[in-house]
Amino acid sequence: MNSLKSYFAGSYPIRIILGALVAAVVADGVITRFLVFNGLAYEGNPLLRYWVYQDTFLFLKLMGGLLAAMYLWSIHKRHPRLAIGFSSLCLSVFTGILIWNLLIAL
Repeated sequence: MNSLKSYFAGSYPIRIILGALVAAVVADGVITRFLVFNGLAYEGNPLLRYWVYQDTFLFLKLMGGLLAAMYLWSIHKRHPRLAIGFSSLCLSVFTGILIWNLLIAL
């Protein structure tokens, strides 16, 4: 138990940022799917354009967000400041995308 505690010691900021990043990726998927189904927008990513109409779209978004979070977590173990800065940048970009999508929905 102590080894697990020491593994996560001092990692509170990155855990919050990565959790928010995964939540933002999934929220982007939910909003994008809603907008596409109602004809208000289209998926800009050519790789996901087909999947947005399938039920697996949100699963793909969730798995992609978790995979990115795990990768950023592994970077955090070697370069904590870099990982926090880059994760914060990614979270800012996804927050901007969410605001953009919500403005389209209005």
